[in-house]
Parts: sequence; structure tokens; C-alpha cells
Amino acid sequence: MIEPRHRTSNTMTSNAPEIDVNALMRGLVHELRNPLSAILTASSLLQPNQVLDEESEMLIGVVQKESRRMNRILTEFSSFVKPPVPYVENFDLAELVRDALRDLTKEERFSGHIAIHDELPEKLWVRGDVVQTNQVLRHVLTNASEAMQEPGKLIVKICQSGPSSLLIEDSGSGLTHGAAERAFQPFFSTKPASTGLGLSISRGLLRAFGGNLDVENIEDPSGGEEAKPLGTRVRIELPPAIDPDIASETVS
Repeated sequence: MIEPRHRTSNTMTSNAPEIDVNALMRGLVHELRNPLSAILTASSLLQPNQVLDEESEMLIGVVQKESRRMNRILTEFSSFVKPPVPYVENFDLAELVRDALRDLTKEERFSGHIAIHDELPEKLWVRGDVVQTNQVLRHVLTNASEAMQEPGKLIVKICQSGPSSLLIEDSGSGLTHGAAERAFQPFFSTKPASTGLGLSISRGLLRAFGGNLDVENIEDPSGGEEAKPLGTRVRIELPPAIDPDIASETVS
């Protein structure tokens, strides 16, 4: 008597409609965004129009802060589920890096606390999506800067062996063995306020147009097995520029 029921169960399973998980996740993000937007709007209208006691103002501040954090998580999750289509063109990677470094030094939390060693060539033409590469670059530079204790040292250089490789090295404490293995795992992070999606999204963006991103510890050459890392090295690889006559295209 059990066997027919088992066969029926299999038949029902095989006839069930397939679920597009990505479409489901995109729909979920959309549905969460609507009430979240309403919460942010309502809380912002409360403060200027009413005289509130100290505790109420504090609670509204918490609502706004956590709502903005949730909105950021939804934005990153949306990029993870459905990455944007890259627009591929030739661009000067050296110039892009310098602009990002210049903006980094203007941030008060890093200004004067990090020594930047710029070992970039004057020009380095590569091929990729300049907007997405800029997003990845700034994410990596911010991560590296946050990983260092004062004073810190940030080295940015380019290796031109095969694909154009940008190396970003920091003088932080490096990655533990477990963290190094899980660095690109979605939702894994060693920072409490992080979504754990940044590196995974960054690698996906670069790979969509032939690039790549890897992370490794900077090992102490004079130490043994128990030696601590000297910092972390991030390698961003991009394809070299091609004939300018066919310099731009959208990758489908």
C-alpha cells in the first residue's frame, strides 16, 4: 500500500511548476522596499513638525538609522541576485585609481592616518565597465583602509603580466584561515555592520566582462608556520584595451 503513495508523491513533485528563485528574490526586494520607504518618510516627517522628548527623538533616530541600513542591504542583495549588464569600453585604470585614492584621503576617518604609496604608471589602458570597476575599486580601498590600525600603510601598484593586475596591499592584521576561505561567501563578514555581499558582488561584476578579483594574505617571508600575516593583498585583474575602433559594446 505504501508504494503507490510513493509514486504519487513523485508524480506530484515532477508536475510542480519550476520556481525562478532569482525572480522570487527580486520580487521580495521590491515588496520590502515599499513599506521601508514609507517608514523612512513617516519618521522624517515626525521630527520637524513635533516637539518630542529626548527618548522619542532617540527612538526615531534608531528607526531612521536601521531603515537606511536595511535599504542598503536590499540594494546590495538586489545587485547580488541580478548584477547589472556591463557596458564594456577602453578606459585608463591608472586615472580611475588616482581619483579613488584622492577621494579616500579626503575622508576624515582616514585623513592623516594612512600613508598611501602610489606606484602606478602614468597611464594604463584596460577594457571593462568603468562604472562597475570604480564601484569595486572604492569598495576594496575602503575595506583595506578600515582593516588597518593607526598608522597604516596602503600600497597600490600594477603588475603587467598577462591581464592587467592591480594590487592593493594593506598593513592590517590579515585574514584568519577561516576568513580567507570564506571571503567570497555571500553574507560572510568579519565586520558587524557589513552585509557580507561586497566581495562576492565585486568579483561577479568583474568576471562578467573578463576580469577577476582575488584576496590573499601577505605572508611574512622571515617567519615560520606560526608567523602572522603582514597584511592583505587584493588582486584586481582586467583585460587589456583593444583596438579603439571597436572599443565599446554592451555585454549581453
